[in-house]
Amino acid sequence: MLNYSVAPSLFCVVLAALTLSACASAPPLAAPACAMSDEDGAWIDRSVAAWRFATREIGGFEPPVDMQSVFFDADCVWVSSDALGGASAPTWRVSAHAGVVTLPDGEEMPAGVTSFTTDDGRGARYFVMPMPSVWAAGGVSNATLGLETMMTGVLLHEGAHVVQIPTYGARIDRLSEANNLPDDFNDDSMQRRFEADDVFAASIERETELLFAAAVAPDDGEARRLAFEARELMRARAARSFVGEAAYWAEAEDVWLTFEGSAQWLGYQWVTSPRDGAAPHFDAMPGFDQRSRWWSQKQGLALFMALSRLDDGAWRTTVFGDGSKTGLELIDEAIAADGPR
Repeated sequence: MLNYSVAPSLFCVVLAALTLSACASAPPLAAPACAMSDEDGAWIDRSVAAWRFATREIGGFEPPVDMQSVFFDADCVWVSSDALGGASAPTWRVSAHAGVVTLPDGEEMPAGVTSFTTDDGRGARYFVMPMPSVWAAGGVSNATLGLETMMTGVLLHEGAHVVQIPTYGARIDRLSEANNLPDDFNDDSMQRRFEADDVFAASIERETELLFAAAVAPDDGEARRLAFEARELMRARAARSFVGEAAYWAEAEDVWLTFEGSAQWLGYQWVTSPRDGAAPHFDAMPGFDQRSRWWSQKQGLALFMALSRLDDGAWRTTVFGDGSKTGLELIDEAIAADGPR
């Protein structure tokens, strides 16, 4: 089973605060033992609305209708097959737990702070997240943004992963199997492998700077030039380091950048959307780039910001669709399509 998870601290400085009108009702209350708090219910309302808006109006895709979600508080579990995949008021299955949550595929996990998407290899893909009350009890907070807003950002990020499990997630599974990679192989594995290499790390930093610069370049020619320079550095780095037994990193880096970067892009665009987050760039961006120490998150976002600048968002059809191309393949095509540098 391959999990795609976000540490609780990842979005602690990512999203700017917003108030979002609910487009769906909070889960109906079950027996008194499973009564959801008003605060948790309001967060569910807001997050479901945010997801539905972000996917259709920003990402330009329809979530899969069978997209299961699992939420829990200290006492009970709420499971829905249409909260994130449907368009009407969600329906829920509610059950009590005693500190251990049973997941849709029968796996069990402690009822603590976590957030992940998973595919068990048998067709079950779903999103798991505790309610804000559980995160607060676990000592997680966000003085700048508020816990609930931070958690909505986590939901958007993880929801994007659920959509991409059959495409990029499956590709990571195949790559892992072909190279006998460990079970804990994930989007941060490359950083843990190469971060002690000062030349490698310096190149990552410069590449990322160039991609962000391309995203805000004053004209198309400058955007192409900066993106091309970043790609040349990436190719040179790969030629030096992804050799021999490490050759699989050339594909792995590309797929993880696509997987993580597009999820970050969806969250950033939502928080700066005039309809919803309405946060100015200078408030939202620091949480996504300057304070993110994870290469796949930061460079992935830079990649999709630059790609959006070059192809006006046409990449969304592929990356949130059939997954036939990666982010690096798409940006190379966008650079070439725009003519000589």
